Amino acid sequence: MKPENVLDAWAKLPAGIFQGNTIDLGNYDECHKVDHETGNETVGRIQGRYCQMTIPLNLSSLQARQFPSDNGNNGLTLQLGTCFPATCEASQLNSIFNSSIAGVVTLPKITFTCETPLPGLGAKEVTAIVIFSIVVVLLLFSTMYEVIMLLSSRQPNPNLVMFSIYTNGVKLLRISERPPQNQPKSNQIDCLNGIRVISMVWIVFCHNYMMLFFAPLVNKVAIFDWIKSYHSMLVVGGTVSVDSFFLLSGLLVCWSLLKELDKNRRLNLPVMYLHRYLRLTPALAALMLLSTTLLKYGGSGPMWKNMVVLMEDSCEKYWWSALLYLQNYVNPTEICLGHSWYLSVDMQLFILSPLVIYPLWRWGRKILYVIAVLILLSMGCVIAAFLINNLRLAFVDSGKHPKDKNRQVLVYYPTHIRMGAWLIGVMLGYIMHLTKHRIVRLSKVVCISGWLISLSIMLAILLGDYPLQQPDTYADHPVVVDAIYEATNRIVWAGCLAWIVFACVNGYGGPINTFLSLPIWQPLGKLSYSIYLLHVPIQTMLLGSLRSTGYFSDIVAAHNFWGDFGLTVTISILWCLAFESPMVGLEKLLFGRFLKPKPNTVALVEEQKTEHQQNGSTENIITRDPV
Repeated sequence: MKPENVLDAWAKLPAGIFQGNTIDLGNYDECHKVDHETGNETVGRIQGRYCQMTIPLNLSSLQARQFPSDNGNNGLTLQLGTCFPATCEASQLNSIFNSSIAGVVTLPKITFTCETPLPGLGAKEVTAIVIFSIVVVLLLFSTMYEVIMLLSSRQPNPNLVMFSIYTNGVKLLRISERPPQNQPKSNQIDCLNGIRVISMVWIVFCHNYMMLFFAPLVNKVAIFDWIKSYHSMLVVGGTVSVDSFFLLSGLLVCWSLLKELDKNRRLNLPVMYLHRYLRLTPALAALMLLSTTLLKYGGSGPMWKNMVVLMEDSCEKYWWSALLYLQNYVNPTEICLGHSWYLSVDMQLFILSPLVIYPLWRWGRKILYVIAVLILLSMGCVIAAFLINNLRLAFVDSGKHPKDKNRQVLVYYPTHIRMGAWLIGVMLGYIMHLTKHRIVRLSKVVCISGWLISLSIMLAILLGDYPLQQPDTYADHPVVVDAIYEATNRIVWAGCLAWIVFACVNGYGGPINTFLSLPIWQPLGKLSYSIYLLHVPIQTMLLGSLRSTGYFSDIVAAHNFWGDFGLTVTISILWCLAFESPMVGLEKLLFGRFLKPKPNTVALVEEQKTEHQQNGSTENIITRDPV
């Protein structure tokens, strides 16, 4: 292209600045296509280099309040995409522009950030290519071997089909039969499948909105009007879906360990912990490897470096704490794969679970009082954090606190804060364990009242956040109101969901249990871990590759969601077949001879595998809050 395309690629002053249209990305691709040989030895070859110019806006405090908070700057900057010759550096542009306009007009300091070329393939990138290539070869070889053996009517070697797409695909799509209607209880808790999938879809839906908030929008101020609508609470209050997963996790861990204690009267902790680690870590480690090596080559765009390359930086620095599941305490402000904070909390609770569940098995109901005290202490920590740091729940208040003192770090990531819903799940697991061989009889009044109260409270929890989120009035009430709401809403949500599970298991679920137990939930439930891992990186890549300013509305968000979710499910199938499903056989092959667990411990592992296929094991209980 000709040199004049350098100027043509520049952004123009956007219309509707007071509606939040403060970003014009220019023409990113036109700038990169500039490549002109001038024939002049002094000037030489002209190539385009994309830069972003940031101009702070001097708005009044009243005007500033009308802009959604964005990374702590309250949206008060004008960002314009520009194009310069590739020989120009950001420092030179900063000096030239600020000195040139200083004597002409009074403007705040202008800053430039210029795109730098991606580095070539290094040792870590080559290593990643080799590792992923080996996995692909294993998948192809194992699948071809099994197909050949089946066509020749011979029995394949189990060790050679652990990576088979055919075998693992059949397991993934297999739907277990529901127990007969006249059998009130079984080890198969069908309703958990529906709860898990609905919660996961809810999470992806909420994160889809969060990504839209971070995108350049022509009507960013419309987010304020959206928050004033009641249906927005489905997104803003959607963080309770995390507590749904914590409840299910506590329930399944307690259920499994109590059965093991009944059989063996002890727990084989090394086997239990190793089994858990090996089931969770390979898929996470593979995604971390991809994020730190090859993901940056998967696209481009004006925001690509800010959105995608930053993931590489945090994972390079804190890969070890991610693999040790300590990120929520060690590096809460720079989490590798931001949504993986949940895995750290869940793993820590799993490691500590024998300290709660063994006493519960040994001394019975007395320990329920101890659990209740732990829940109250957790709630007290939330209230203290809010009052000490003057925290607010309002979405528009985010970014107004130091990075290490914001609400996410203080009251969202810590295990001691989030353990309440998990402990409710443990209590539910204990109650279900006590009543597993009994028919629980509830009167019609109790049953109807339980359903009406639980569903009404869950709706109230979602809508109760409404007055605390209003951008014009959220600061008019004392901080203690936010503190009490945040301390109680998660626990109460988990308690209401516990009633739903208990009622469904004991035959009082009616049409809700029928819906939650639909067979279609089973395959999606088995994919929930891979969906959890992949959906945020996929959404981040899509956001980073944007070329133009977007428009905010619920219709746009819904359209984006179905695209995000469909793409995530598709890639999750491949990810599950490559890094999740083979781990069962690989674990036996590598460690079976050395561990040699007691027969009852083997039974526990097999029960957990069955739950993975039927109910979804605790390894599949995953989610997260907006990154």
